[in-house]
Amino acid sequence: MKHADFVKNIIESTKLFERVKSRERNDLEYKESFVVKSIYKYAKTMAAFANNRGGYILFGIKDNPREVVGVNKNFEDFQQEKFTEILNALFSPEIEWESGIVEFDQFKIGYVYTNEAENKPVIALKNESSEKINSGDVFYRYRARSEKIKYPEMKKMIDDLLYRERKRLLILMEAIQKNDTTNLGIVNYNNGRFSTPYGSDVTVDKKLIIKVLRKAKYIKSGQFDEINGMPAIRVTGNIDLAEEIPVPDIEPDIQYPYLQKNLAEKLNIKSYEVQSLIWYYKMKGIKKYHMEVSSTASGNSKVNKYSDIALQFLAERINENKENDNWLDSIKREYKERISE
Repeated sequence: MKHADFVKNIIESTKLFERVKSRERNDLEYKESFVVKSIYKYAKTMAAFANNRGGYILFGIKDNPREVVGVNKNFEDFQQEKFTEILNALFSPEIEWESGIVEFDQFKIGYVYTNEAENKPVIALKNESSEKINSGDVFYRYRARSEKIKYPEMKKMIDDLLYRERKRLLILMEAIQKNDTTNLGIVNYNNGRFSTPYGSDVTVDKKLIIKVLRKAKYIKSGQFDEINGMPAIRVTGNIDLAEEIPVPDIEPDIQYPYLQKNLAEKLNIKSYEVQSLIWYYKMKGIKKYHMEVSSTASGNSKVNKYSDIALQFLAERINENKENDNWLDSIKREYKERISE
């Protein structure tokens, strides 16, 4: 169902200042007006929706009594990009959402729709005192309330995750079973050994293995396609594929979306402080945090890009040390002394 259709079904033939029949529920919340200072309240509700089945916040409807008053101008003017940044700094994984306005004869209703999270749970990254949000909190939508998740719902999330993982494993095993297993072999990068399907193992130079892997297809975690499968080499051992072999699936602007100044904006600290923290925690060169990207065709100019994992890591360190007034100053002094040596 389209968002406009959903809103119209809720409002039905209701006129201005008339009562709406539908009550608030698991996927629905009413707000009389959009208030900029209440953004964290909306974010908390959206996290609860994401951890359940998704849902709508409708602006321009009073809750008690449920009267249509029409959305205020603040909703039309609010900056979606800034709101997305607030959400990403407060919760992880990313909350996917959409917003819009549905026009009726006498009034307008604004909506914010939150998608059900694909990877649950959505977890708070830092404290937000105004809404009693603490780092590590998981919120869930219970009827007409957004509350901290209870044991049965958290257990169901975990059970669903385990079910999906078992299903993927079964699909993989079925695909292997359908193929000619006599043609399967294993390459162990640690000892340079090929395990052949005929019982004869061959040990070769690692440089040769690298050459083979550069031309081979391999299965990237989470991207196995049981329908359109291709011949693959299974790689065991401690090999850094991103370093040893070109990885065509990496898109730096997606996997590493942040410059240092972007991290500073999201963490609400100065760029120099971010630089000090990156140095202190030795984040550069660690691929889950950092990638150096060419900014020119020649490759002579490089820029440092950082991942969502880097943002989350720094947010957690800042939150852990929020009561220690000297923590960040001490790191900055240490960094300044080191680079001045």
